[in-house]
Amino acid sequence: MQRKISVLVEVDLDGRYVHVHVTGALTAVNQQGLHPVLRRARTMLPAATVSLDLTCVRELDPRALELLRRTVEHEPGLDGAVQIRVPREAPAGAATAALAARRRLRHEVLQRRSEKLPAPLPEPALSAAS
Repeated sequence: MQRKISVLVEVDLDGRYVHVHVTGALTAVNQQGLHPVLRRARTMLPAATVSLDLTCVRELDPRALELLRRTVEHEPGLDGAVQIRVPREAPAGAATAALAARRRLRHEVLQRRSEKLPAPLPEPALSAAS
């Protein structure tokens, strides 16, 4: 199994926030790919709050999280401007957990995008077949 990350960047058009959603396996090596994404988000919208969402990762290396936090604390322009969200419990490595996390992420993004629609989106039906 390849240990890659997938990143979805959600930018508020009003410039209030930038959400960086990460899925996949976050390791000490590939976490370095998030540094330019965070810097770019701060450069594009200096007044915005940047949220790094790691709640949907399949594998989370504790060393990778430590390195990310250290970068955010010591990098000029990122300190105090980036919030890191981590899962409440250790992510499971099973494929079903990864699929459920991806569904949850898609649903959250769609919910935020549809807040201004006249009718709310229905809750997703998560079944074993999907």
